[in-house]
Amino acid sequence: MSRVINNLKGLRLSPFILCFVAGIVYALPYYFNRLFFLSFLSLTAFFVILLTNDRRKKIFRYFYVFSLGFYFTLYLWLSKLYPFAGFDFTPFQGTVIIIFACIGIPLYHALVHSLIMSVTRLLPNKDTYIIAGFGAAWILSEWLMSLGPLSFPWGRIALSQVGSLVSVQTVSLFGSYFLVIIVVCASMLFSLAVIKKSRFLAAVGCILIAVNLLTGTILYYLPIKQGEAVKVAVLQGNAASGDKWESGNLQRIWNTYLNMADEAAMNGAELIVLPESAIPVRFYQGGELYDSLAEITDKYNITILAGVIVSDSKGSYNSVIAVYPDGSLSARYDKQHLVPFGEYIPYRPFLEAVFPFINGLNLSGMNTVPGEDSAIIEIKGIKNGSLVCFDSIFDSLSRRSVRDGAELLTVVTNDSWFKDSAGIKQHLGHSVLRAIESRRYIIRAANTGISAFITPKGDAIEATQALTEAVIYYDAAPIESKTLYFYIGNAVLYIAVAFQIFIFGLYFYNKKGSKRE
Repeated sequence: MSRVINNLKGLRLSPFILCFVAGIVYALPYYFNRLFFLSFLSLTAFFVILLTNDRRKKIFRYFYVFSLGFYFTLYLWLSKLYPFAGFDFTPFQGTVIIIFACIGIPLYHALVHSLIMSVTRLLPNKDTYIIAGFGAAWILSEWLMSLGPLSFPWGRIALSQVGSLVSVQTVSLFGSYFLVIIVVCASMLFSLAVIKKSRFLAAVGCILIAVNLLTGTILYYLPIKQGEAVKVAVLQGNAASGDKWESGNLQRIWNTYLNMADEAAMNGAELIVLPESAIPVRFYQGGELYDSLAEITDKYNITILAGVIVSDSKGSYNSVIAVYPDGSLSARYDKQHLVPFGEYIPYRPFLEAVFPFINGLNLSGMNTVPGEDSAIIEIKGIKNGSLVCFDSIFDSLSRRSVRDGAELLTVVTNDSWFKDSAGIKQHLGHSVLRAIESRRYIIRAANTGISAFITPKGDAIEATQALTEAVIYYDAAPIESKTLYFYIGNAVLYIAVAFQIFIFGLYFYNKKGSKRE
């Protein structure tokens, strides 16, 4: 590592260029998950640059450049939205929106991350404070990304580590924020070891990683008590978003899913799962879609769990509901985290005043209403918790489902906007983390892929190819046991907040003391 750093210094490149490059390298594990180790290497190089020549006084500038390299690279898959078909936009308007997404979101996220990391300027110039302080600030940054109407906590460190399943098993103990401690704090130890030529600090960094790996290995191979499994079929009809809402395609999509359901039932499936809004019509008891599904459930004595669109006087809901063999309906789960600009428009009055055409961003003119609870759905005696698409990147929702009794989790999603890009693989990675945190099987049904069954240890089984029609089968079992993370939640976050409060207090106390002197 020190030789690599010295070679970089020998190039005499601007430190800002080096920071930008480090940010790009830091993003690579999100595209190629077997390169998870680059998270450590890139952060170590960046921290060496940051801590050399007392550059921490200008930390915002360096972090912003690093973050731009990271977020611009991380969100490259947003370009797959082009040509943004399915909305009433002109080609020019669609292009403007895509450019805004590819540039505006990275600029915004880089700004938020850099502002939060700038609080590390207040840290005393001692190794222990710097190591812990950078980890705590990074945790706060990831947390803030999950709040508010623009919440989009996509680039979490935990996601970069799913290529090494043993490395991420500890999220079942302490949650995803814990991996920030492993990656950021270990990288800071290595950077200080390079600067100070300290073998001790390098050894501590290696021990931190090794303990996490050892613990993860034990957790990965520990057996889990499971109940009686149910044979599940997931239907992937390969209906792209740009095609779904054109009336001429409705009958083809409808027939595709009904034929797949017939096939799955004849192959012995006890539960059939359809993706998010798989058949784009309103669902209600006695309606045509309900009648078609109920006919299959009655004929084969099975249950169908479907992503559907439901409407009432308040608006529309992006929902999951089960149709039982006798035609009765389960409790209904409504998507809780709506997609900004896709299902609702944040800051709507202001944005519509500046960009009048932005009103077209609500698909089919729907006024989508968020759900408020877990709505556990019973299937063959198994309590199932549901998540719809965007929900699956928020760890609090899966934990809430388990709290409400879920023994199995289902994620229905529509990732077709992003075709076969890295975005759909990254989205799958979030479901992997949710499975490990909760130690539950996850049934993942996606309109155009990637559909899969995810084991409680995070292995994606029977994963489909993107942009293909497919029916996949697996015996998913209920699990009643709870993880430590279920009981303590994001205690790591609370510790990070407490540490930051302590640092603020210490800074102002020392500042006041220096004035008295």
